[in-house]
Amino acid sequence: MKKLLIVDDELGLRSLLSSLFSEEYEVYLAEDGEQALDIVKGNRVDLILLDMRLKRMDGLEILENIRKYDEEVKVFILTAFTDSKKVDRLHELRIEGILQKPFDIFELKEKVDSVLV
Repeated sequence: MKKLLIVDDELGLRSLLSSLFSEEYEVYLAEDGEQALDIVKGNRVDLILLDMRLKRMDGLEILENIRKYDEEVKVFILTAFTDSKKVDRLHELRIEGILQKPFDIFELKEKVDSVLV
């Protein structure tokens, strides 16, 4: 079973996405960068849904740290904000794409399935 890591500080969104994907994938949840890094260090994750705005570490910092442990894991960025410098850096770190919040849940599912199936 493919492994999906959802990193978002909003409990409601983590719960919604977990219930959306848990029948097809093994789902891990993290509310901050430290939890996300612990999960990546201890598990072979196939895809990460990563929020950009988190406490302590933002999504870019988290992704830079994740790439030290796993250069191949696929990543979608979830964000309500865009900063062109950060977007350029995210692409340098080989993300699959950026989904603007609020996003269409069915579009997200389609994108996740296209990467993991």
